[in-house]
Amino acid sequence: MCIDWKMVSKRIYQQRKKMRMSREEVAEKIGRVPSYYGDIERGTCGMSVDTLVALSNTLHLSVDYILYGAAEETDIYEQICRSLKNYDIRIQNRALSLMDFYLKQEVKTG
Repeated sequence: MCIDWKMVSKRIYQQRKKMRMSREEVAEKIGRVPSYYGDIERGTCGMSVDTLVALSNTLHLSVDYILYGAAEETDIYEQICRSLKNYDIRIQNRALSLMDFYLKQEVKTG
């Protein structure tokens, strides 16, 4: 399977914007200089496995999704867990309650 680096860069860019992070913030979190991160985001260069994993963790995206745009069912669960793990148990429980409430409403309204 061939990796489309332009699409990889688009997914990374969209998620960074969605998270309201600057390029500099992402670069700092992944331990790379902003100019290198900018090249990744523009699709003008590839990246190491270490950088890919750091981006996955920082942007709360699975490696599969970053590379191929495919979100497997298990990846969704991993993303939810990764998003919640930085919060204390009280906030995790509240988020779970809100998600449960939302899903029940979706089922009712179809």
